[in-house]
Order: sequence, then structure tokens, then C-alpha cells
Amino acid sequence: MRQGARKLSTSAMLVSLMVLTGCSGDADIPSLDEVSKQLITDGDKLIASRELAATGSATATERADRESDAGCLKGQVQRFFRAQGDLNGPPYKHSPGNAAGLMASWLQVRGYSRVVDDLDLHDENLGVAVLRNPQTGITFMIAVRNGQKPHIRIVGKTSCYERAG
Repeated sequence: MRQGARKLSTSAMLVSLMVLTGCSGDADIPSLDEVSKQLITDGDKLIASRELAATGSATATERADRESDAGCLKGQVQRFFRAQGDLNGPPYKHSPGNAAGLMASWLQVRGYSRVVDDLDLHDENLGVAVLRNPQTGITFMIAVRNGQKPHIRIVGKTSCYERAG
């Protein structure tokens, strides 16, 4: 009976571990290079999207081309995609909340989920959206503001990965 209990306990532990890891194993976890390529693709498509063009424009200032240890534990790195730009027309023409919401909706259609309730982060002069893709671990933060230029700031980042080599 004791050996049967041990087998049951071991089986339960393995099932719990598979549930926690999503039954994926290390082979299914995308590498930093793979996720960086997806970050660049999503960032480039976002700044070229109709949703952004409806209120303004932005250009990439960093395209995940270098590793950064900012915000990571010792021995870990991540990569960033950054873009900035301006709203079209006079400051009162576009609501920053609506502009950020349009770009957030573009990301949501592509599998990103809101991380933060944007209603807590905006007023009539500021709109913010934070979204994360659960499959890739990529997070995008979109900030749109009236008054001070650049009006639009987009920051995408990978999760932290162990430093290679």
C-alpha cells in the first residue's frame, strides 16, 4: 500500500508540474532571438497600422537590436522595441485615450491581453495601454499625450532570458 501511495503521489506531482509548465517543456519555449523577431514584426506592423494612422504616426527608434539587463535579474537580458511620433492636427483634435485604445485594439486582435486597466492611467491629456502576449511573453506599453512632444511613445519588450554564453 505504501508503494501505491508513493506512485500516486509521484503521479500527482508530475501532473501538477505539467499543468504549471503548460505541458510544454523547454523545447516549446521560444528563444530570445525568436521572440525578438516577433517583437520587431509586431512593433513594425503596429506603427504601420491603420489604427495608428487614424490619429498620428510614429517611427521606430530601437528595433530589439541589442540586449539590455535593465529590469532583469542578474545574468538575464531582454530586448526592446521603441517608437515615437506625433498626433495629427491640433492637440484637441484627438483624445489620447482613444488613440491609445485604437492601438491597443490592434494588439488585442493579435493575441495580446490588457495587463492594466487603462481607465486608471489616463485623463483628458494622457492615454496609456499595457498589453502582454501570453504565448511570447512580449509586453507593449503605449502612451499618448497632448501638449508635450513626442505625443506617442510605444515600448515593446521581451521577457527576461538567461544571458547566452
